[in-house]
Amino acid sequence: MSRLGRKIRGTLAALSAAALTFGSAGAAAEAMGELRLLTWTKAQFPIQYEMAIVLAEAWNELGIESKIDPVNFPNPMIERVFNTHDFDAAVIAFTPQLQRLDPDFYTYNTFHSDRAIAGGWNFSGVMDPDLDELLVAQRQEYDFDARAGLVSQIQKRLYDENAWIPLVNADVLQVFNKANFRDPVIPKVSGFNDVVAFFTLKPTGERDVVRWATEITDLKTINPVLASESSQVRLVYLIYDTLMRIGPQGEPQFWAATALDAVDDTTIDATIREGMTFHDGNPVTAEDVAFTFNYMKEHKAAYYNATLGQLESAAATGPNTVRFKLANPFAPFTTQTLAMVPIVPKHVWEGVEDPTTFENVPAIGSGTYRFGHWKKAQEFKVERFDGHFQPADNAGLLVIFYGTSEAAYTALLKQEADVLDSILPHQILEIEGTDYLQFVSVPSNGSDTLVVNVRNAPYDDPALRLALSLATPRERMLNEFYEGYGNIAGSVIAPANAFWHDDGVKPYAHDIERARQVLSDAGYTWDSDGRLQLPE
Repeated sequence: MSRLGRKIRGTLAALSAAALTFGSAGAAAEAMGELRLLTWTKAQFPIQYEMAIVLAEAWNELGIESKIDPVNFPNPMIERVFNTHDFDAAVIAFTPQLQRLDPDFYTYNTFHSDRAIAGGWNFSGVMDPDLDELLVAQRQEYDFDARAGLVSQIQKRLYDENAWIPLVNADVLQVFNKANFRDPVIPKVSGFNDVVAFFTLKPTGERDVVRWATEITDLKTINPVLASESSQVRLVYLIYDTLMRIGPQGEPQFWAATALDAVDDTTIDATIREGMTFHDGNPVTAEDVAFTFNYMKEHKAAYYNATLGQLESAAATGPNTVRFKLANPFAPFTTQTLAMVPIVPKHVWEGVEDPTTFENVPAIGSGTYRFGHWKKAQEFKVERFDGHFQPADNAGLLVIFYGTSEAAYTALLKQEADVLDSILPHQILEIEGTDYLQFVSVPSNGSDTLVVNVRNAPYDDPALRLALSLATPRERMLNEFYEGYGNIAGSVIAPANAFWHDDGVKPYAHDIERARQVLSDAGYTWDSDGRLQLPE
């Protein structure tokens, strides 16, 4: 059926529902206002843009009118979602990242009341004391099985609340030029969204610098204190090391640390790898590591602040040993915090009193790559650091800002670029028809999600949110936009994150009639034009 046909059918169905309830609406009933649906621009993220159109059409069948508001990413999208909360609902593409395999990211970090602040990840504004208790309990439970039980309870509760309405867990569809580079390690659930895939690309010929095409318009910052979202942080991790990392199969691995010792539930000792140096030649010491964690916490580093909340202090106890003191038991500390916080050189940062004014160019870390150059709105280059304990298999990485997904894809086909970390399903046949491109598909722990701003009435009503979810055609989205590469989503924790995902949390079936019944039972009515009216 055509889009126009679906719209007409939806309007007739809404009129039918209105005829059944019109008599009880009364003259005083207030029509529901227009739903402001925030999404990315079609040029940057065409699938998410089209998803917004499908959602608006589906909700029209309920008598809900929507205004689709496409904006550029990273800004003003980030500003409106994270800071001003200027939306009623937003289609958000959560990128797959190994650091997000720990369930704390999609539980405490995104739903606890203290994260419902400007810059916090609880941008839907959930404030639930009972849920808060569960969220705290799961992060204090070190026993994996007991913690999994708590995480399961949380998934069920969030499923019932529908503040976040998961849509699709799409597979990660990516591509690299196999004629120029070979044998990358492709991490589970993230692929080229994890920098290790870039580290391990091996040149096959003269081109030894990997050219990465991206649809973003520029890198907002290379300052690790200010970096606030994945497109920035991924480039931070090219230059900076972390104590731990998540390995290609999803397992925790030592990185800049070589050992951890849990002295007790709130005291953890870390041993730092010997012989490491920063890119300027200065040694990496325990003092640098302790300074980093204290500095990031003091200045509320945007991307890591939530995971640093339980840290009371970090102190060097020897040239290569650091002691971390926690306020409370915190299970994600080793698998998430130590794998996320980038180690910065004390001799550079101790004089930076206000990191919000520090451009950090050139960025000096100890990572696999060292800073090369940054041409604003054009390109960002890093070069292999030969002094690293695991140097890259290539000479460097050139990130090219194309501004649109179409331009980035065209550059790949022309062999002007070597890697594209996000392709559309309909492009797969064209890619497979070449002799120089390699298609990559991996299950994803990311998701396309509808985030509802429960601060705004009437979206604070669980019945309305349930109706929105029931009216959402997830299966159509998976098949139409991803050609079946992935699964329809039910839980905020994706099935690819197998240990923590609750298989009992099934996606809501697409059911317009049930959605209308839910609204009717909650006191909503429809006017003679089929437009939804609020309960009196």
